[in-house]
Parts: sequence; structure tokens; C-alpha cells
Amino acid sequence: MIRVMSRRRAIAIWVMWYALVSVPAAVSAQSPAEADKVRSCREFTQHFYDWYVPFTQKRLNGPAWNVALKQEAGVFSPKLFQALKQDSDAQAKAQGEIVGLDYDPFLNTQDPADHYQARNASWAKGRCSVEVWRASPRDTAAKSDQPDVVAELHQQNQQWRFLNFLYPSENTDLLTQLRQLKEVRMKP
Repeated sequence: MIRVMSRRRAIAIWVMWYALVSVPAAVSAQSPAEADKVRSCREFTQHFYDWYVPFTQKRLNGPAWNVALKQEAGVFSPKLFQALKQDSDAQAKAQGEIVGLDYDPFLNTQDPADHYQARNASWAKGRCSVEVWRASPRDTAAKSDQPDVVAELHQQNQQWRFLNFLYPSENTDLLTQLRQLKEVRMKP
């Protein structure tokens, strides 16, 4: 007995076939130099998060991201560093009032996990993008089908620097958020 395939099943089979054929082609299209850059970029990002996240678990005088600005300023592009520094300075002057970021800009949360994992790095247009996911076995937060953050980086003189942090769940990014906060502060 011959069964006629449903339209949905036929589409599902076609999608699986296309994925099997096109994904290896896309991966193999990456040059060895680009593959090395992507690996290096993901490792750099993981190293940063391994260093940074423990600060988010401590009681500090101010947000943890201020520690990153003071101790690891060189990992940020000048534009990103300046925008973060302006926000930090404005918050310090406000004394008790929130006038800037009210969440961790590198984790996109007010309630950070104790571990994050850099995954799925890619290379396009001279930039590296790395997905950053909550990855703590003790984390009770709801699991998401999107990364918490996508870090964008650029390599200059063999050194990686963060250019921006994208927030997929909000369809925005850190530089946009900082620009909007600055505009609000500038209004009389």
C-alpha cells in the first residue's frame, strides 16, 4: 500500500534535507584563517565572562560592570567604553536616583546567574558575534530559546575588543540603550 505524504511532512523532509546539504557547505566555506578568528573570538569572550561573572555575585559599591571598566578598560572599543563611562559618571552624580542603566549590560539581567557560556561564534563583515547563554546548573530562571546577549567584537593588532552587546529578546543593543539614556538626561 502506497501512502501519500502529507504536505506538512513533505515540507519537513525538504527542510531537513536542505539543512543537511547547506549547513556543511556554509561551514566549509569559511577559510582556515576565519575559523581560527572565530575560535579565538569565542575563547576571548568566554575568558572575559569567566573573569567578570564572579563580580556579579558579590556585594560591591556600585554595579559589577564598573569593575570591568576600571580593571579591563582595554577590552572595550573606545566608543563603547566612553558611552559606559558617561553612564557610570551620571549615575554616580545622581546619588540615590537611577538615571542610567538599571541592569547588567554584559549579561542583560538584573538577576545574574553564576555562570555563562560563550557559544555559536560567527564571522561577518569584519566582526565576530558570540552568543552568550546562562549556563549555571543551579540557575532557576526560565530557560530561553535565545541567548541572553550577543557580544560583537572586532580584532585590532591581535587584540579583541567588544564593540557592542546585542539583546535579542528585546531587539535592541547596549549602545542604543546608552544613547537613549543620555538623551533623556540631556532634556531640561
